[in-house]
Amino acid sequence: MIKNLVSPFKISVLMAVLASGSLFGCSKADMPDEVISAYQKAILINPALAEAHYNLGMAYNNRTMIDESIIELKKATEINPGYMEALYQLGLLYAEKGLLDDAITALLSVTQLYPGNEPAHSKLGDIYTSKGMFYEAIQEYKKSIEINPQNAVVLYNLGMAHAGEKTTDAAIQAFKKAIEINPNYGDAHFGLGQIYLDKKQLDAALDEFKKIVDINPHHEMAFYHLGLTYYAKGNSVNAMDAYKKSIEINPKNAQVHYNLGIVYSDEKLFDKAIDEFSAVIKLDKKNAEAHYRLGKAYADKRIIMNALTTVQKAAAAHYNIQNPYSDKRALDEAITALQKAIEINPYNPAVYFDLGSAYSQSKILDEAANALEEMIKIDPNFAKAHCGLGVIYERKGMKEEAQREFAIYQKLVGGCRK
Repeated sequence: MIKNLVSPFKISVLMAVLASGSLFGCSKADMPDEVISAYQKAILINPALAEAHYNLGMAYNNRTMIDESIIELKKATEINPGYMEALYQLGLLYAEKGLLDDAITALLSVTQLYPGNEPAHSKLGDIYTSKGMFYEAIQEYKKSIEINPQNAVVLYNLGMAHAGEKTTDAAIQAFKKAIEINPNYGDAHFGLGQIYLDKKQLDAALDEFKKIVDINPHHEMAFYHLGLTYYAKGNSVNAMDAYKKSIEINPKNAQVHYNLGIVYSDEKLFDKAIDEFSAVIKLDKKNAEAHYRLGKAYADKRIIMNALTTVQKAAAAHYNIQNPYSDKRALDEAITALQKAIEINPYNPAVYFDLGSAYSQSKILDEAANALEEMIKIDPNFAKAHCGLGVIYERKGMKEEAQREFAIYQKLVGGCRK
């Protein structure tokens, strides 16, 4: 808001502008040129008039001329170092431009001159939080709340700062106070639910996430966290339902697809797991873990298909399998996915182990051996790899090498079941 000028020199041009009333009610980019021109003329007449610089700065701000606004506000504070309004606006503009240290300096000047300025303390807290300076943020938010104890937004921000500082009990209290003031404050419920989930207080977490979706049935992250909580409780059915609702709201969240794929894999619903991990890869082609999980799902599906030959009806009913692939096709898909996972992240030993197993099942023994050898380079103490490599060497007629690997396995865990 532009401040009325009181010019000791009764500058005629400014009086004309004020009298016209044209300074007020202007949206950004609508500030008339003559208003800016009038302030510029006033400054030419008397460059030491701090209020003229302030009002010109605010006029520039209304025209989204941020750099010009900062210049004028700085001049106003140079002329009058105690000019609270100019210092505060300067702090806001510095923050808007990402000049956070300059913003802190300006806003600290405000709070030192006027300790009761609640918005300045609150804004300082926001800036400190954005810089990861959670202790400093907490101090500013507390000062803001001392001035206005009923500000639910500041209480929520205080809770987030405490969460960042890992003082979770204090964070819980701040979130609860925000909710007391505004029971429908979804963000505060969400912050509280996240802390409960991290602390493994799963029933309390469920209560908070359920409240959020009651308040806002389109809150994708609340449904996602409901899924996480149900999964942590061992309730796969409700976890799947929650993840699916989150995906209905936002089909492009790769993490939710990934977690749904994990649940499907756990439940042996491999075709559905394959669909979800494939969706992750479409959204994030370089997600090595998704490629790995996709490969495992194909490999696991191949094992289940072998089981179907003896207990087809029972297994199909239990696992809900719809099989568009042949046995070999599933294994080939597994190999392709695992190779892609290694291409993206060549340092995950578990991927090499599964790739070696897939090659071994496909009777591609040289490639199987190479995969397990690479795995052992990464993790020499992975006992199963030595056992598997020994079996492959034995099948290839490499008896000395096989005995060496079996001996290593035996040192690590005991006898190797071939």
